Amino acid sequence: MKKGHIFFISWVAWAWKWTVIKLLLKENNFDLKLSLSCKTREPRIWEVPWVDYIKLSLEEFKTAIKNSEFLEYNFIHNQAYYWTRIKDVIDDWINLWNYILKEMDILILPKVLEENKISREDFTYIFLDIPLEKIKERMALRWDDTSWADYENRIESAIKEKELSYLADHIIDASLTPENTLLELKKIISNKINKN
Repeated sequence: MKKGHIFFISWVAWAWKWTVIKLLLKENNFDLKLSLSCKTREPRIWEVPWVDYIKLSLEEFKTAIKNSEFLEYNFIHNQAYYWTRIKDVIDDWINLWNYILKEMDILILPKVLEENKISREDFTYIFLDIPLEKIKERMALRWDDTSWADYENRIESAIKEKELSYLADHIIDASLTPENTLLELKKIISNKINKN
């Protein structure tokens, strides 16, 4: 039986991931569907809840845990919970033959692989990486929007994420322009879809 496929994308801080994702979806040569993540944090200035992500309360999050609704979840940057509901990627997407684009932190990938709630054949994991010095450089350009605590949290997360990058199916060097990153991402997606 034909099935869809999910492309999980992870990145270190300041890899311009949403710039790249929006460019990819704007072209949408592959008929990709964006599966939104659930988050407990408040929206940023440019975000709209239920458009850019699914905003749920901490109580709703706890209820979802009790009901075993998650494919994965994690506490990110010491700030908020982020998670993926099983229905959002398997029931509503993969089983309906769709090609899905979904963010998922690489720190949670070992647990996803261990729990085996999703077949390894059903997803491709892509990691956007940039050197630590480049992260610091890009964060410095937006220092007015970045607290010292946030800066330290993101650098700490990036170090941990890089240590797990070997688990990814593909690693893209995102230290150049968003257009370069987009080109590499499109090659990976195109090769996978054409093999299906």
